Amino acid sequence: MAMPKGTDKKRKTVGVFLAHINRAWGTEFMAGIEGAAKEHDINVVCFVGGQPSSLMTPGQIQKSYGLYDLVKPEQFDGLILASDIAHGLNAKEIKNFVQTFAPTPMVAHAIEADGVPKLVADNSKGMKFIMRHLIEEHDYKRIAFIRGVEGQLEAEERFETYKEVLKEYKIPFHKKLVAQGDFTLESGRAAIKTLIDERGVRFQAIVAANDRMAFGALEAMQLRDIQVPETIALTGFDDVQEAQSLGVPLTTVRQSYSNIGKQAFETLMLRIDGHTVQHTTVVDTDMVIRWSCGC
Repeated sequence: MAMPKGTDKKRKTVGVFLAHINRAWGTEFMAGIEGAAKEHDINVVCFVGGQPSSLMTPGQIQKSYGLYDLVKPEQFDGLILASDIAHGLNAKEIKNFVQTFAPTPMVAHAIEADGVPKLVADNSKGMKFIMRHLIEEHDYKRIAFIRGVEGQLEAEERFETYKEVLKEYKIPFHKKLVAQGDFTLESGRAAIKTLIDERGVRFQAIVAANDRMAFGALEAMQLRDIQVPETIALTGFDDVQEAQSLGVPLTTVRQSYSNIGKQAFETLMLRIDGHTVQHTTVVDTDMVIRWSCGC
């Protein structure tokens, strides 16, 4: 929602940073923000600028964050940072990026940064739902895992919970059953190549750390004539819109990105008005059982 011309200067303006806008979760996230902004009569300006550090040139004297350089702290009352802008960034890079816009009040979605309150899904609860269902209801013991972006807050929580539940049921953890991904469709396809073609490991189910990687894994298995769920079960995480419309509807964990966007906006409004808010807000998740797990 662009800022209209001739807007009253007293009307507050909030900026939103997104790496990508063409993914289902990003569209839902923005819808939640824009809906809340409309209720509060607040301007919203969205900057879709990729990952900040990827825009840095080696040897550059002056830091440049590309499109984000257009954002001047005095022009915005507050900023909302979407999780994907931090994918692949280390803690120092995130800290430097955030400090660029200080002292503007900020709120983040699944990004850890000093002084920036964050909203994060209940990843542990959601992943426990999935893992316990596969083990208790389907008696699967050989469960492969496709990880999300290495070092990313939610990706690490989901992976740690996967290992935790295996230990809970006294099922050995095997590194060869874990493939690295980056939350993209392509990395889901690559994970199947790694697990099946290169390592030749056998497993009964695959747990992907998000739906997009599950979609890629499904495509790759179909190309190899591997039936889901008859031969290998498959689950995801997020419950984006496409999850229920696949040829094999996906068992997954639902989190409402629209609700997260709305809550991020409401939290930011509290900060702008000078209120103290808690550093971490955990947003509830629920399991959605469809066909892909074998049910």
